[in-house]
Amino acid sequence: MVEMAIVLPLLMILTLGLIEYGWLFLKEHEVTNVARQAARIAVLPYTSNDEVRAEIDPMMASAGLADSGYTVSFSPEDVSTPYPHDLVRVTITVPYRNVTLLNSGLVPTPENLVGSVAMAKEGP
Repeated sequence: MVEMAIVLPLLMILTLGLIEYGWLFLKEHEVTNVARQAARIAVLPYTSNDEVRAEIDPMMASAGLADSGYTVSFSPEDVSTPYPHDLVRVTITVPYRNVTLLNSGLVPTPENLVGSVAMAKEGP
C-alpha cells in the first residue's frame, strides 16, 4: 500500500501529461493544416483576403477551433497584390489556454499554437 501511495500519483501525473501533450500536438497539427489550406487559396490569382478568411472559418469549425479566439494574419497584408512568384504567408495563432484539454497546469504548455505557411503566388 505504501508503494502504491508513492507511485500512483507519479503515474497519474505522467499519464495526464502524455494526454495533454498528445492533445497539444493534435491541435497544432490541425492549425497548421488550416493554414496550409488557406495558403493554397491565397496564392491563387485575384484571391482577396475576405475569400481566404471565408474558407478559414469553416475549416477551423470542423477542427473544433471556431470559438478559440484565433487570429489570422497575411503577409503581405493584401494577398491579391503580390506579383507572380512572390511569397504569400498565412499565419493562424490560437491561444492554447482556449483549447487545452485538461487545464491542469501540471505540465508546461505553450502560450499560443501557431500555424504558418508560405507559398509562391501563382500568376494569372
